[in-house]
Amino acid sequence: MRKFSLLLGALGGATAGYLFSNKKLREELSSAKDPEEAAKLLGKHLQHDGKKLAQQIQDFVGSEDVQRNVGKAKRFAKQKVDDAKAELDELFQEGKSKAKQSVRRVAKKAKTAARTTGKRVRAQVRKLS
Repeated sequence: MRKFSLLLGALGGATAGYLFSNKKLREELSSAKDPEEAAKLLGKHLQHDGKKLAQQIQDFVGSEDVQRNVGKAKRFAKQKVDDAKAELDELFQEGKSKAKQSVRRVAKKAKTAARTTGKRVRAQVRKLS
């Protein structure tokens, strides 16, 4: 995830660089009356220079370094998912064995309780007969 945030930061930096390098845009933004007008001005300039900026961003994203880092990020994510699956399997097996033990214990208690109850019932029947 660090690589992905680095990528987003770099793209944000590229956009900020565009803002700082465009003198006309800076002057218009400084004279904007409210945030809505500033957003409209920025949109107008981005629409005008959008192809150029998009091409630069595509070149950056398509660069060998970025693609290598994306590959690293994918491998890292896959490793974390595999680790999580292994942990879940381990927890499942542990829960399964504890459940078996609980079932055995409850079955034994039920059997003992049934014997004890059966003996009491027989004893009461003998008294009555």
